[in-house]
Amino acid sequence: MKADERKRLILEHAKRLFSRKGYYNTQISDIVDEAKIARGTVYQYFKNKDDIFITLIRDFYNDWEKKVSFEMNRINLGQISPQEYFYFRVKNTLEFLADDPDLCNIVLRMGIGLSGELESTIKRFEKKIHNLIVSDLELGIRNNHIRKDLGVEMASNLITGALLKTALYDFGAKKRKKDSEEIEQMAREILNIFAPAIFIKK
Repeated sequence: MKADERKRLILEHAKRLFSRKGYYNTQISDIVDEAKIARGTVYQYFKNKDDIFITLIRDFYNDWEKKVSFEMNRINLGQISPQEYFYFRVKNTLEFLADDPDLCNIVLRMGIGLSGELESTIKRFEKKIHNLIVSDLELGIRNNHIRKDLGVEMASNLITGALLKTALYDFGAKKRKKDSEEIEQMAREILNIFAPAIFIKK
């Protein structure tokens, strides 16, 4: 097995254990047993359990940012309505979170109660989504699609909370992969709830 494949194997087994047992109840020995590797192999790639956990979360962030960037290149902003753009953003984020229920569970459920860098690493994902929504709302205001009196920070917090809570309940807690039609319906429902309060009627 190549080095990068072995590292990925360790991360995959650790991810399932963290999701199932929680961070504090998962030990290096559990990961070793689950992956069926020597204990020393883990330390060839990671300093400790914290390093494994943080690597998982950082990879998750990087994958999300790649997806956001990739999906943005697939649409023509001149030919899509502001409401459809909102729907597109929500759907892409839900699709990403639905793709890996274990990581969704770890990132959205385990942030509370972790200490130091572990907690801040997890909360960074929520902040990234929040900042992206703020940026989109401000763009909509500048282009006269969104109410100029909208409380952008509050609206962003509400949308972020709705996205993450929905994802945690439907993907992380249930650990059942949703099909594309179900995710589209969820995204459409979120749009229908928020659109009347955000967009200018034309």
